[in-house]
Amino acid sequence: MNRWKGVLVGTAALLAGLLLATAANAQDEEGRLLKASEGLQMPGSEADSRWWFVSYPGEDELPSAERFSGLTGCPAGGVSRSGFEATFDRLGDVQPWMDAGQKKSARGFRRLGKLFHRRYEELAVYRCETGTAEVPIYFVGVDENGLSGLLTINIET
Repeated sequence: MNRWKGVLVGTAALLAGLLLATAANAQDEEGRLLKASEGLQMPGSEADSRWWFVSYPGEDELPSAERFSGLTGCPAGGVSRSGFEATFDRLGDVQPWMDAGQKKSARGFRRLGKLFHRRYEELAVYRCETGTAEVPIYFVGVDENGLSGLLTINIET
């Protein structure tokens, strides 16, 4: 009997360690995404862009616009889904007419896009029309922990 208790305690300790390591790795990834987004400015936003990490555990595939609306609380019918590649190609495109800050931001979006590709299997961009000047934009992907990514709010008047 004591032998089985030892096996169970040892197994429980191993699982606890594995869970802690997984949680630490997830926090590491969150930190990397937030660090990569520092200073990035969304084109067309009338205010500086701030970024937040968002997570929806248990979501094992990219949701439809309707499902995403339910997850985030966006108004029904107000969510549109865009392709990640097309969005980041546009955001990461450095143009000759850009000032130094815009060029720096575009290069930063290219780096952020690469980081998303290293972490996630499936990727998408969701835009939430709120009926106000504040328009949340979600850059998300699916990995073994569910749906997560970054949120920023565009100010559009």
